[in-house]
Amino acid sequence: MSDGWIKLHRQLVHWEWYTDVKTCHLFLHLLMKANHADGNHQGIAIKRGQLKTGTLKLSSQTGLSRQSIRTSLEKLKSTNEISIVATNKFSIITIENYGE
Repeated sequence: MSDGWIKLHRQLVHWEWYTDVKTCHLFLHLLMKANHADGNHQGIAIKRGQLKTGTLKLSSQTGLSRQSIRTSLEKLKSTNEISIVATNKFSIITIENYGE
């Protein structure tokens, strides 16, 4: 288990995806897994607020199906909560406004 903590504002309950259980669960998971400081993983720069992952890994970590992961990621992208740069092996997910 990673050390540290994240801080959530109570306004989260008014967020448009809060009542979408799968999307909210995935977003909270992404917040907890994102780098808290710039770093590198296997020669790839991963900045603060980013994580290197894939749908299979996210499915395994969250218990959500791969289709639910893809759907929730699309929802989060559509409202600019996240951005994704994909390769054939992994994706770099950036949590927009990570510092807020």
